[in-house]
Amino acid sequence: MSGDHKYLSAKEISEILGDVKIDASFELMSSDSYNETLIVEAIKATGHVDQLCEAAINLSCIGWGNQKYGAFKLKNAAVDIIQLLIDCHVKVKQPKDAKLKEGDLTPQRLCRAFRYYIRDYIRQEGTKTYLYRKYSDQNPRYSHLLFRGSEYLDDLKEDEVQYILQTYDKMDHLKDLKITERIRRVFQAKGYLKTTADL
Repeated sequence: MSGDHKYLSAKEISEILGDVKIDASFELMSSDSYNETLIVEAIKATGHVDQLCEAAINLSCIGWGNQKYGAFKLKNAAVDIIQLLIDCHVKVKQPKDAKLKEGDLTPQRLCRAFRYYIRDYIRQEGTKTYLYRKYSDQNPRYSHLLFRGSEYLDDLKEDEVQYILQTYDKMDHLKDLKITERIRRVFQAKGYLKTTADL
């Protein structure tokens, strides 16, 4: 054959490969190493479900950064979140591109796993999260949706998706971050937003 790279037609490919059958049990799998069942089971296995939920509420509402995770009050005593996380084998101080196993716990994964509890808490307590106070136009209609992990909620409406994106976009511009793109990819994977290929 000469150096010209000829593309085959569907018919020519079919003639070479024969009858290709996709098995009925075939399912697409994301390369995301997050398995919610394993995460929730890992949370349960710690024996500290309530405290990890409280830590996740604190982390998602107050935020964290620079290896500072803060504390929350329980029965008038301060609970040091970093110590709780370490005691429960939650991976902290991970390098940015650390390879995680499906069932590994991280602060972000705790916020994701407890997302419905966090939203309920914010609604019940009227909590104003750091995202709501610092980066949104403070529309009270959306206050219960502005927390770390809310992008994984399964029942968001189109206006709620847009509000969350606008808030992260403002934060990105003010803090020179690039979080909005990750949030957008989550929304696309969940079918909330069309990908450019769908347009």
